[in-house]
Amino acid sequence: MIDSRTLLMIFDAFFLLSMTAWLGAILFFSFGIAPIIFKALDAAQAARFVRAIFPRYYSWGATSATIALASLTSGVLVRPEYRGLWALVQMVLMLSGILINLYCGNSLTPQINAARDAGPERADRFDQLHRRSVRLNGLMLVFGVVLIVAHAFRPAPQGPGVSEPTPAERARRSVERWQERLEDQGPEQGPPNSPPDNPRDGR
Repeated sequence: MIDSRTLLMIFDAFFLLSMTAWLGAILFFSFGIAPIIFKALDAAQAARFVRAIFPRYYSWGATSATIALASLTSGVLVRPEYRGLWALVQMVLMLSGILINLYCGNSLTPQINAARDAGPERADRFDQLHRRSVRLNGLMLVFGVVLIVAHAFRPAPQGPGVSEPTPAERARRSVERWQERLEDQGPEQGPPNSPPDNPRDGR
């Protein structure tokens, strides 16, 4: 039988790996790549680089956050003591991160590109959208830090939790239940679902 502690360890591993992928991408892009793009490349090259990297960046974030949400939810399901308002808050934060990534990748980034292509007359619009992008990335960074800290300070699991039986144990339990039904019916009634005796044979 796979006990709840083993299941929780598996789900925690997926949660931490996916959160590391999500949070690490935000940190590396925000503090490693973004500050040097326009210093190392000319304006045209920098624009082409940003257009190529942003869709992949937001797809990576949405995928990582989705795996983290599934892992956290699975951990809560196998450990009833982790259920409650705080677990719901964490799930909402992760769902918000997924939606922000999808919005930025599919709506905000094309708007930023269009404003840049429009030239100086749309410079104000470009600056407005760029500031929105920066704020949303900062918000996702805050979400990620809160989720990692919450996981680090999570209390140790208590109680038996929920266990997952192996296929062999499921089969054995089915046989035992079938045998119990046979014993409850008694030998005179025959096996369950057996056809009734033919009344014309009563002799």
